[in-house]
Amino acid sequence: MSSLSKIVAGMLLVAGMVLAFIAWRLASAPARPPASAVSAPEPAPAAPVASPVRLYPVVVAKEPMPAGTRIDTAKMLGVAQWQAPLSGGYQDVAALEGAVAKVDIAAGDPLLPSLLAQGLARQLKPGERAVAIAVDEVVGGGHRIAPGDWVDVFFMIEKGQEVPGAQARLLQAQVRVLAYGKASVDGPEEKAAGQPGVPNQPARTAVLAVPVEQVNELMLAGRAGRLQLALRPLDDHGVPDAGLFAQRGTVLPVRADLTPEQREALKLASNRAFAGESLVQLDGTTAVARVPAASARGARPAGGRTVEILRGDKSERVRY
Repeated sequence: MSSLSKIVAGMLLVAGMVLAFIAWRLASAPARPPASAVSAPEPAPAAPVASPVRLYPVVVAKEPMPAGTRIDTAKMLGVAQWQAPLSGGYQDVAALEGAVAKVDIAAGDPLLPSLLAQGLARQLKPGERAVAIAVDEVVGGGHRIAPGDWVDVFFMIEKGQEVPGAQARLLQAQVRVLAYGKASVDGPEEKAAGQPGVPNQPARTAVLAVPVEQVNELMLAGRAGRLQLALRPLDDHGVPDAGLFAQRGTVLPVRADLTPEQREALKLASNRAFAGESLVQLDGTTAVARVPAASARGARPAGGRTVEILRGDKSERVRY
């Protein structure tokens, strides 16, 4: 073999060894994923976004309200925002227009139906009382009277021991009817569960809104005589002028040592109701003779004044 052949063979041998080494390195290296499979690095997790808190309107008291307070919605109530709804509460102050507190309500307390007066008490105006009277088909205008109507109350008294002659006259004018039978301005009466109802049962009572100073005369007239309800037109507001007639006395005598302020207080409706009415005073036809208390026979020194009531040949002295 010539020298040139030896040199070529040696170079081929070296080249083969180099190629073999490169092949071994490639075979032993870890496989790399294709460029299309390489994903971008994942971003860092973002901070959680807080969802907005839902708020619910609740009507609350802005100031303390004692029991019996008629609520002024503009001054006494406000609307607070709560994170939870209040079962049975109010969301708008307009729903409480004319409401009356049944118990003491503290500032910040939510308004609930259980804290408010319900029924006919809410329908009464200041100074009024709800009074029930017995009715039948005649007294109640053929049962055509309904809650919310206005009536005149007439009464008739037959001649008797205390009344010298029969009389009939207007007792109270323009009286509001709160309930008639089971019907009421608040709606029909709720029937208890399991309680059998009586269909078409005629009304036996009517509830009237009467000024407190007129309750006594209504009771006397209902017991001693007969009442009659007369239905009024809704647009008729005429009432009699009581100042044109003699004023009736009272059952309880007035103290003689009252101050001018105290005598003025005698005109208050509650004091007039407390002084009382008597059938003799309610009877406007009885002839009376006024006698000064100091000189009246049998009069008490500190008992006020008396009147002598004449009935035929009999006389009776009544304090007033």
